[in-house]
Amino acid sequence: MLAIKTVNPETQRIKLERKERAILDAARGVFVEHGFDGARMSEIARRASIGEGTIYSYYESKAELMLAVLQQFWDGLTLEAEGVMASVQATDFFGRLRALAQYHLNTVILNSDFINLTFALRRNNSEVSVSRDHLRHYVAVFDRLFLRGQDRGELRADAILWQARDVFYGSLEYSARSIEMTMDAERSAREQGPVVEDMVALFRSHYGAVQGIEASDNATVELLSSKFDQLSEKFDALAKRLS
Repeated sequence: MLAIKTVNPETQRIKLERKERAILDAARGVFVEHGFDGARMSEIARRASIGEGTIYSYYESKAELMLAVLQQFWDGLTLEAEGVMASVQATDFFGRLRALAQYHLNTVILNSDFINLTFALRRNNSEVSVSRDHLRHYVAVFDRLFLRGQDRGELRADAILWQARDVFYGSLEYSARSIEMTMDAERSAREQGPVVEDMVALFRSHYGAVQGIEASDNATVELLSSKFDQLSEKFDALAKRLS
């Protein structure tokens, strides 16, 4: 009587998931290097060490694969940002904001090529644009932090959430681009700390609930406001160039 070999369903699922991760990792590299239009499924399969036909057993088209890569990326960022908020020791709004700003700034610098591709696809190819839900989930980490700060009386009750969100992400993303563009062989890194501290100081001076700033602090507040105005102008100019 022939013995029947059984396959552990859990082991089979793990193998399938491992293969899918290999496909997504390979696809991300190819999409970044060649763009969506220039990417070839055969090259993705080669880098994933699988047959090209295997990819189509997971994803019906290149567009569907690109969507999966985008969703994996933004979902991963959301989980990491939530992890930062769960592990940070600070309990006050500004300490927690510092931790989130550090995470976001560093993440944008490290993933600048892929993030640029993400926003290029949103402008030029709605078929493979990451859904707004995935972006909302990511920025919701900031939203929850900000609303908590208002509930605790740390922030002005009349502060408008979406404006504060745009200041936070827009300013940090512009700073990340500036840092990334100035990196070279002689200067492989640029201090991120001052950017983060300026962001925290800006939020403290503009959104903080504490009233009655001392006269000696007025010059600092005016300087921060001036820097923010300049940064806003630069960000607008960058957005026009990228559109």
